[in-house]
Amino acid sequence: MAWNFSQQVHSLTGFDADSTSASEAADATFRELCTQWLTDAAKDVINTLPRNLLKLCSATQTFTSAAVGSEAETLNTGKILSVFVGSVQAREIPNSLKHKASDPDSIEHATLTDPVYYIESNKINAIPSGVSTCKYEEIQYPSVAYNATSISVFPDEAEHLVPMRAAITAAEYQMAIEEDIETYAPIIANLKNTYEDAVNVLKTGGLSKGEQPSQ
Repeated sequence: MAWNFSQQVHSLTGFDADSTSASEAADATFRELCTQWLTDAAKDVINTLPRNLLKLCSATQTFTSAAVGSEAETLNTGKILSVFVGSVQAREIPNSLKHKASDPDSIEHATLTDPVYYIESNKINAIPSGVSTCKYEEIQYPSVAYNATSISVFPDEAEHLVPMRAAITAAEYQMAIEEDIETYAPIIANLKNTYEDAVNVLKTGGLSKGEQPSQ
């Protein structure tokens, strides 16, 4: 039976991540803290992933392109990998050009064979308007429970980094609460080195820091 994430955090730090006891933090149990740290860790890991693995954290959303000034499709994150209007990939333009892109008399006019998209505030829109088959590929940041054993929409080769990153936060929390630098400083340093090296392996396709070829 696979260990859940709270058990992994506990084994790395001694932090009782599965406990329902109240922590020193206001209105939070130890398992609630662990859940928050795992969720934060998943975001941190996703933000370090190379594009080939980042695509495994995405989901496709469908929307209807709206008239300029009536943007309605709200984004969940700021990471958009691709946008299609029908079967044609759209190119991104600054939102300052949206009026020109929607003007048939402008050289910047967008068409079904050369569609565009733009992001304004936290909304995405495509031109031409009125197309109901617009799609965009958006990165998803998952919520990760303390007792989870896996994360959906997440690359398997990066999943072990999530409890490791959460363990760093757990150890920092313990050092702050217990004021025991001698015990926790080496644990934190070791976890950070291991985590950074593992992230680097993902970025370089298998080479650790010491194995990277010289430039």
